[in-house]
Amino acid sequence: MPTLPKELLKKTAKLLLGEYSIYQVYSQSDNAAVQPHPVAETHYRVKEIDITAIGLSLEPLIKEQAHYAGPGSHVYACFDESRIVGICFYWFGVRYLERDFWPLADGEAKLVQIISLPDMRGRGVATAIIGSSSNDMLKKDYRRLYARVWHSNTPSARAFERAGWKRIALVIEINPLRRNRPVRFRFNYSII
Repeated sequence: MPTLPKELLKKTAKLLLGEYSIYQVYSQSDNAAVQPHPVAETHYRVKEIDITAIGLSLEPLIKEQAHYAGPGSHVYACFDESRIVGICFYWFGVRYLERDFWPLADGEAKLVQIISLPDMRGRGVATAIIGSSSNDMLKKDYRRLYARVWHSNTPSARAFERAGWKRIALVIEINPLRRNRPVRFRFNYSII
């Protein structure tokens, strides 16, 4: 029996299952059994900033992220000398309801966007910003943080793991026959 070409199988699966997404979910907690990960010493400086600082950046890629800032968010920037080389955004409360990918309780927030400048990738910027920002968030009133990483994005997964975050779940979404809402499957690894 002849095998169907791979592309035909992909097209058939997409027609039947619709658009799909596969994400690893990571978490960091203030749980006494899981202490925040010590941040490795680097020459980078990470601090919380506001939308004004984003607008002052000379980097177009950083400025493009400004729509993630605002009420219901915390913004952290990673500086190499005076230049912002990476930025991340945590959402919580009502602001996070726009995303609603992972259920958040009071005292929880989700890292919804992280980006480093292309010329700085592979230099520890993401690990520095994830580690420092999550430690700062846990010192505030947050007891648990979450993030999702596309299943095949190995550099991002490594950055979260190096920053001390734990992989806790796999979430798969499919949209069979183009339904109004996708079907979501959640597979937990462990609870931290």
